[in-house]
Amino acid sequence: MEHEPWCSSKAFRHEDAARRIADTYALHRLGAGLNAVGKWFASRLNDGTTDNTLYDSKQEAVRFQHGDEDYYTFIKINPHTMNACEAAVMLKTARFAADNGMRLADPRNKTGGKELIKRLTVEDQMAQAGGRNTNLTMPWEA
Repeated sequence: MEHEPWCSSKAFRHEDAARRIADTYALHRLGAGLNAVGKWFASRLNDGTTDNTLYDSKQEAVRFQHGDEDYYTFIKINPHTMNACEAAVMLKTARFAADNGMRLADPRNKTGGKELIKRLTVEDQMAQAGGRNTNLTMPWEA
């Protein structure tokens, strides 16, 4: 596997959870083509496993976790691909939010819950994943 130029894990492979998420993303993106864009899948925070189901909305994906939604991250399929480096940053960010009490999934919310705002640059995204904020106050810091 080739790493992104900005990836800090160049000396070793990404953890299995990040690779599973990237593989699941690719499976849905390739299998359903453009029909997958805008749909969601749920992935466990601890190991990256999924039920391999594409849901039409985040709310639907959250509801189908049957009360265990706090142990999942919910990923939206976009037109671009996701490699293991990107999945690792996304997973680290989701774990950091969960570990700090930020509840992102809410089955009663019509949108399925809150979303973290994606950062504009890779450097900002990596800083957010590491808990270093650039001109941003996270809810647990207030």
